Amino acid sequence: MTFMVAALCGQSLSSHQVMCAPMLSKLKLVKTPKGIDSVLMLSAMLILWIGNYSNLDLIIADSMFDGARGQFIGAGSALAGSFQFGMTLLGAAVIGLAIWDTLRPLAWLASRRSALRVVALSAVLVPLSIYFLSSFSDVPCPTDLLRYGGLEPYARLLETLPASASAMACLPATQANTAWWMLALPLFCLPGRPRTALLLAGVMLLCGLAAGWQQQLQGTQFFTHTLWSAWIASFLIYLLHNLFRAEDALA
Repeated sequence: MTFMVAALCGQSLSSHQVMCAPMLSKLKLVKTPKGIDSVLMLSAMLILWIGNYSNLDLIIADSMFDGARGQFIGAGSALAGSFQFGMTLLGAAVIGLAIWDTLRPLAWLASRRSALRVVALSAVLVPLSIYFLSSFSDVPCPTDLLRYGGLEPYARLLETLPASASAMACLPATQANTAWWMLALPLFCLPGRPRTALLLAGVMLLCGLAAGWQQQLQGTQFFTHTLWSAWIASFLIYLLHNLFRAEDALA
């Protein structure tokens, strides 16, 4: 997939500078650091509002719970596990390619080699960061709730659980975290093709949401848990991109 993305975005910056000028002005909010900062901040506020002031999580989970059987309709499905295994293999391939590039540099543009390093680091740091943050969580999974046959009461994100509640680690969602590093793949299209990068980011977001949807069908996470994982991955990838961009500028 990395080679396919690189090929899709593999046109030089010089051949597109004139053509992309009007397009870049239209995409200024998404392209500029200030714009991305605003998108991250507003999206975090939106996810927080959904989780704490709406019933969307419960509405979605209710639609996936089979009350007659007392379990979620996706319980026992092997599809989610197969998807995670595939994403792990793909991530390992990207990491291997980045190591190869370090030892024997590829004949790629500097911006694309920098993107490769960010993608490889994302494949490692995004799952680890999500798992680490979840270790501090006391947010229940759907299957833990009395509503779905568990033992724990439902509490919103900013609400306090009873002292008797068992320790849980369901936020952010760790079950599908192996897919969120793919949000870094659009970096192969920058800076020359921002429109393609934006389109590819949308496709990668849908892939991550689909992986999260499979976990929601099994009752292992709520919808907002998936959204928080996507937000954490996006924030981390943004930081890594800025770090390597600054290093390239100083080189």
